[in-house]
Amino acid sequence: MTRDLTGLRIRERRKALGLRQSELARICGISPSYLNLIEHGRRPVAGKLLLDISSALKVDVARLSDETDGGLVRRLQVAAQGNPGAELDRVDEFIGRFPGWAQLIARMQTRIDQLEQTIEALGDRLSQDPHLTETIHEILSSVTAIHSTASILVQSPAMETDQQRRFQTNIHQESARLSDLSRALAGFFDRLSEEEVGHALPLDELDAFLARHDYHFLTLEAGQADVDALIGEAPELTSRGGRLLAREFLERYLADANKMPLAAFLENAAAVAFDPIRLAREYGVDFSDICRRLAFLPAAVGVPAFGLILCDGTGAILLRKPLSGFSMPRYSPACALWPLYQAISRPHLSVSAVLETPEKQEFLAIAESRYIDLETPQPAVPVQRASMLFRRIDSGLPEASVALPRIPVGPSCRICPRSGCGARREPSIHAPSA
Repeated sequence: MTRDLTGLRIRERRKALGLRQSELARICGISPSYLNLIEHGRRPVAGKLLLDISSALKVDVARLSDETDGGLVRRLQVAAQGNPGAELDRVDEFIGRFPGWAQLIARMQTRIDQLEQTIEALGDRLSQDPHLTETIHEILSSVTAIHSTASILVQSPAMETDQQRRFQTNIHQESARLSDLSRALAGFFDRLSEEEVGHALPLDELDAFLARHDYHFLTLEAGQADVDALIGEAPELTSRGGRLLAREFLERYLADANKMPLAAFLENAAAVAFDPIRLAREYGVDFSDICRRLAFLPAAVGVPAFGLILCDGTGAILLRKPLSGFSMPRYSPACALWPLYQAISRPHLSVSAVLETPEKQEFLAIAESRYIDLETPQPAVPVQRASMLFRRIDSGLPEASVALPRIPVGPSCRICPRSGCGARREPSIHAPSA
C-alpha cells in the first residue's frame, strides 16, 4: 500500500528553499508542531491549507499532492525487476525526495515497454502477416519460373526461333512481375519503420483511427459531428475495408451513446463500481454493449481504464482496445487461457478471472459470448460473438474478486516466456523463464 507522500514533498521543497519549519508555519498561519506532523505524514493536508503551503513554497499544488503515486510506484517496481540492489521497500521515499527523477525513470520504463511491444509486434507481423507471406510466395514462384525457362533455353541451343521467342517472352513477363513484387516488398519494409508499424490490414487502419481519437468521440456524444465527417477526415482510413470497419464502429458507438447517455451512464456505472453485469441488467442491453460503453469512456479521475477484445466464434479478433501492460498480438493467435476463449464454449454465461502477466501485473477480466441476431435469414450454423473486458488491479483485489481463479497468461505462444504451460501451441523465441 503506497503511503501519502504530500508531507514528504512539502518537507523536501521547504528544505530546498532554505526555509525553517517555523518560518513556513508562520506564513501559513499554523503552529510549527502541526507542520511537523504534516511533514511526517501524521496529519492529512488538503483544501485551503494545502493551497497556502504550495503558494508559500512557490510550487504548483499538483506537485505536492499527486494522485498518481500508486501507478508511479508500480512502474518503478517494474523498472527495478531483476536488479537485486534496488531498495523496493523505499520506493515511496524515493518518489517523495526526488519526484523529477522518479518520473524520468518511469517514463524511460514506459518507453522501454513500448519498444519491446513494438519489437514483438514486428516479429509477430513478419511471421504472420498474410500480405508478406503471399508476396514472398509469389516472388519464389516467379524466380522458379524464370530459372526453369532459362534452363530450357540453355539446354536446348538448337531450339527453333519462334519457340525461343516464346520462352524469352515468358522470362520478360516473369521478370516484370518479379520487379513489381520486389518494389511491393520494399514498400512493406519501409512501412515497418513507421512509428505505428504500418497498416497492412483494415483492422490496423481502424486501430490507428481509434487510437488517434483516444477511443472516445465527444463530438458524437454531443451531436456535433456525424459518421461521414469523421470518416472523411481520417487519414488512417486509406482502404475501402478500413472505412467500412470504421463506419460500423462509429454507427454502433452512436447507438450506444443514444441508449446510454454519457453523464447518466457515468453516474450509474460509478454507483455499481463499474460492474458490467449489473449495468447490462440495469440498462436491459447485451453484455457486449456495456463492454463497448465502458471501454470507450473518456479518461477522467475515478473512471478506471478498460481494455477490450471482441472476437467471433473462431477466435478471430474483430475489435480491440489495448491497455498498457496487457499484450495483445496483432496477427498471431492470442493466449488460449484468456477467459475470452473459454466463454466461446459457454454461450450466454460470463467467465471471470484474475489474469497475471509474465511481468507480474494483474488484470480483472470478464468475458461472455452470445449468439447474435442477423439481418439476413439465420444460417444453419448460429453465429457467435464474444467480448472480454479487463482492467488493471493496482493495489489489491476488489472484495467480490478475491475468490476468482488466478490464471497466469501471456501474449501469443511464440513470444510468451512462460515455461511448462499446458496450453502452449509452439515453442517460444524467448529463453524459458526460471
